[in-house]
Amino acid sequence: MGFGPPPGIDVGQLNAATPTPFDSTNLKKQLANIGLDCAQLSHQNLSGYIDQVNAELADGKVQSMAIKAPQGDVANPMLGENRIVAATSLAAQAQPMVSAATGNWTINDEAEGYAPNLEIIQYPTHFQWLYDNRATNGFAGVIDNPPTIAKNEDNAAAIQKLFVSVGLTASATLVKGLDKSTMQATLTNVIQPLSNANLSNYNVTDSRAIFLVDNYDPKTQHADGIGVLFIKWHLIITDYKRKDKDGGDTHPTTLTINAGAVMYSDPSVLCTDYNAVLKQFAIDPTTAPTCRV
Repeated sequence: MGFGPPPGIDVGQLNAATPTPFDSTNLKKQLANIGLDCAQLSHQNLSGYIDQVNAELADGKVQSMAIKAPQGDVANPMLGENRIVAATSLAAQAQPMVSAATGNWTINDEAEGYAPNLEIIQYPTHFQWLYDNRATNGFAGVIDNPPTIAKNEDNAAAIQKLFVSVGLTASATLVKGLDKSTMQATLTNVIQPLSNANLSNYNVTDSRAIFLVDNYDPKTQHADGIGVLFIKWHLIITDYKRKDKDGGDTHPTTLTINAGAVMYSDPSVLCTDYNAVLKQFAIDPTTAPTCRV
């Protein structure tokens, strides 16, 4: 059963939302986490960082209905938007997910739409299995593993590169690209403080899952397609607290990013992929979310 417009895929009710802004307030907190002092966090500097990042992010068409992170990876997750039931992640043998930022839309009810099914599909082991077997199962997902970036950078430059790379890599996995405000919202808390402040190296791996909706019509509650995008990064800034009195404040820095995405324009295809995952990974279908064709 195809569903390109009209009528499109029956997504259910989504509520229009204002994406979390990528502004000086959240950027200041993030940069402080990697050792920038008050003088470096002036309004002028912060505005300059934001302008530089925004200038490199293209504006795509695909919007978001949730931006999630594994529970515990976000210091202050936004409460009240964890619309995907915890049982979903438990059934997928995955870490439960929480809201990391607000996207273009929010899911009205945890039982509505296909978000629980997409959460199971995007789990890295599941997605990789579908991708590895795409020649036989017809899986339409894509994976992007750009080369690791290794340079001597000052802390601010390293974070700017992370922001831009996360946004551009995420968008590159989608034919229509990712909505710019979604990319900006995703960047609002990617630099978390180290759990042990005494460590000399900033060495953090983190990830986000962005639940996607293409051309959603709130009147009909239909869209041209839905999907999910995951992105994972590993940032190392060696001796990130070191300050050189002579001004040579650069650090060996490496950045590795992995991303993948899949969009569905037919609910039967989505459910076929989902049910294949349940079978392959011995997930009890009586405890997992149902998938409606």
